Amino acid sequence: MDREKLEAYHRENVRLISILLIIWFLVSYVGALLAKPLSKFTIFGFPMHYWVSAQVSVITFVILIFVYAYVMNKLDQKYGVEE
Repeated sequence: MDREKLEAYHRENVRLISILLIIWFLVSYVGALLAKPLSKFTIFGFPMHYWVSAQVSVITFVILIFVYAYVMNKLDQKYGVEE
């Protein structure tokens, strides 16, 4: 793989990771803040905003893992570095 293709591959990989990290941040921190009005309700002794935020975060993280794997497979094929 020549240097230009390697740099382009790396740029696209960093761009993808940056986008996924922004999504991770928004779901983790901003989502908890937006769910704050639900704090007057409880589920199993925990405030509902905590419970909802935790559940949505876990689901989102698993989805992000699959999205990353799928997009990286396509990116590997595009640059000819697939296994």
